[in-house]
Amino acid sequence: MKQLTKSNYDAIVIGSGLGGLSCGAYLAKNGCKVLLLEKQAVPGGYASTFKRGDFTFDVGLHLLNAADKGQSTYKFFELYGFSEKMEILKPKDFARLVFPDHDLRFPNGDINKIRALLEEAFPKEKEGIQELFTEITRAYKDTLNLFTSSAPMWLQMLLFPIRYKTLFSMMNKTISQVVDKHLKDERLKTLFFANFISAGLPPSRLNVFALCGEVDFYTSGGYYPKGGNQIIPNSFVEVININGGEVHFNTEVTSIIVNGNKAVGVVTKRGEEFLGTQIISNASAMETFHNLIDKKSLPAKFLARLDRMQPSISAFEVFLGLDESFRQTLKSTDDYEIVVSDTYDQEEDYEWILNGNTEKANFTITLFSNLDKSLAKGDRFVASLLQNHPYSYWKRFEEAYNAGKKEEYNNEKDRLAGILIKRAERVIPELSKHIEVIEIATPLTMRRYTGNHNGAIYGWANTVNQFSPKDRLAKLPIKNLFLSSAWTFPGEGQSTNIACGYQLAKKLIKEANTA
Repeated sequence: MKQLTKSNYDAIVIGSGLGGLSCGAYLAKNGCKVLLLEKQAVPGGYASTFKRGDFTFDVGLHLLNAADKGQSTYKFFELYGFSEKMEILKPKDFARLVFPDHDLRFPNGDINKIRALLEEAFPKEKEGIQELFTEITRAYKDTLNLFTSSAPMWLQMLLFPIRYKTLFSMMNKTISQVVDKHLKDERLKTLFFANFISAGLPPSRLNVFALCGEVDFYTSGGYYPKGGNQIIPNSFVEVININGGEVHFNTEVTSIIVNGNKAVGVVTKRGEEFLGTQIISNASAMETFHNLIDKKSLPAKFLARLDRMQPSISAFEVFLGLDESFRQTLKSTDDYEIVVSDTYDQEEDYEWILNGNTEKANFTITLFSNLDKSLAKGDRFVASLLQNHPYSYWKRFEEAYNAGKKEEYNNEKDRLAGILIKRAERVIPELSKHIEVIEIATPLTMRRYTGNHNGAIYGWANTVNQFSPKDRLAKLPIKNLFLSSAWTFPGEGQSTNIACGYQLAKKLIKEANTA
């Protein structure tokens, strides 16, 4: 039986990923009556943690960019009023790169040292390295200015060629096209952007925003909130509650109510109906327009465009809780994020990824407890192994998985986890002997937990033609409906999602005040 909620909210937020939380929290802080509905029992989506016995595992975060005092992400924490609640940790190195002929450590947040490291390893390329770092630093500064500007986006786009010259010159180029201008050695090109797993595509297909994101880590550094990433979404929920808003967990939205051409409310799985002036979807674009809205309310051209767009790849992740004797086996207690690759050919590597070739495709090892000992009880240790994986590889298990028949699926994920663990032992000897707890997530897990199409972990794929606000569905065909997530501009990443929600909230407040 449908229950009608008569309360009319200023804003209803669907989902509690960081984009939705950021938007809802800023609206609530500025006097709006906010309702946030989340289908899971905890907030955060990919920005959450889970516990198994003596271990706390982070679902998605390895490093958070620009989160030190005075930096852009930290300024958001200050703006929302919870920066003092967090202790921010900084690993010594941004990444360790383990390749067939190289084992390099990139210093964390020191772009000059990274440049010097590459110059030392490839002395014949010194001039090209310097030219490349000069260009990408300028593009990075343009990106930072673009995202932090208070000017409306339409004005920013109008002035783009003048205000952001370097970034503008790269807008229609791939990372490979930018890098190829300056570097010749293929091994150097690969090491320069070795961690393409964090963007989901090889440099030959990636837009320059992904490069600017990497430069942000090179420049500002990567950080981790002590105790796990859950503190960030929890803090946003507290901001909403303190300011008179409501957050309902275990409450799945099944449809958005559209009256004429205007979004006016939502209906939940329990049949509850909530009405609101603005409807903000933190759900994926595919979920929002294919499952939450009657297709009769959407123009055929819009749906056709949506279906032409390319979601990002998904991931296979192994969470490891290790015993108290594991630390004694580690050769380096400074290592945190380790990229392991069997090839310098990133096109070949990406083909291995697309084919679900766990035996060969690159992967990362994250040694969380080298940085944050609070994630495990006593001297126990938390680590994870992550490899990009296509949903298509797991499609054969989908029907049985949804029906709760998971024997074949479990056998396969156990088999692949064993392969990754064995490969990781080339870098971390005897890893398998210290496992107390193991949890495994596949693209099917990602889809079930977040609702993202094909378990996408980065929103839309970071291709050149899906880069700009116009390319990312900035203009929606339903009035009073907005997206605030990795599925809109500027895209994936925790900091960018927080910024996305903040910018949308500011826009809605301004429009309400001038109406």
